[in-house]
Amino acid sequence: MREHPEFSVVLPTYRGDTPAELARAIDSIEDQTIPPTELFIVKDGPLDEELRTVIENKISESSVNISSYRIEKNQGLGNALRVGVKHCSYDVVARMDADDISVPTRFEQQLEYLSNNSNIDIVGGYIEEFDSDPNEPIAKRTVPTDHENIKKTARFRSPMNHATVMFDKQTVMGAGNYRPVRRMEDYDLWVRMILNDAMFANIPEVLVKVSAGEEMYGRRGGLEYAREEVRTQIEFYRRGFISLPVFIFNTLTRTSLRLIPNQLRSQIYEMMVRDQI
Repeated sequence: MREHPEFSVVLPTYRGDTPAELARAIDSIEDQTIPPTELFIVKDGPLDEELRTVIENKISESSVNISSYRIEKNQGLGNALRVGVKHCSYDVVARMDADDISVPTRFEQQLEYLSNNSNIDIVGGYIEEFDSDPNEPIAKRTVPTDHENIKKTARFRSPMNHATVMFDKQTVMGAGNYRPVRRMEDYDLWVRMILNDAMFANIPEVLVKVSAGEEMYGRRGGLEYAREEVRTQIEFYRRGFISLPVFIFNTLTRTSLRLIPNQLRSQIYEMMVRDQI
């Protein structure tokens, strides 16, 4: 097998996570055909005893080198990722959420892709959504695969499935790293990277299985999320990434999506970005 670079996985967790799902997420990292050199867990604020026990047991028992870092007060995913990426030991970094499952060949596929495409700075892939059983998918979320289409898509919505990405740390740091924004920390970073001439790609394969449902769509709605949509679009316009007509279109459509009832929002998401299985 070809030699691949050493790499880190950054996994943020906070008190709202479920211990069993966190353990399952870490298991899926340990079970990779090419496991990471380092799993860096960011504890975003105080954790309950069960979550702390899962992490402590994994640190002592795992075949993967696991380290952790605690942020005293919960400040959100953007800040946790900013801290995590900064402290990761290796130049290649992969993302992982505490309630997701990476397919066994995820990292192998991404490392192979990066080895064969040295111009690419970040690579993601498709995700598969499930309700309660990871082996019974309900939908697949596809994304554009080549840089030009990713760049075009980014003018209207996030072109990457955040949970799937693997990237060059220095490229991310050069674009300003994640920022401690309240929402859309990934979309915010992708646009800054594009403006900084980073090269993007997605592998047309499912790399991560994601727990979905009404609760997930509920988190994507509300007045606070609508405000963040406006803030984000204003910043994209000021940076010259989108034109005034696109700014107006995005602001009207995206803020409306955040303010409609949860069930209707989930149906629109299904039509826009999900392929039913």
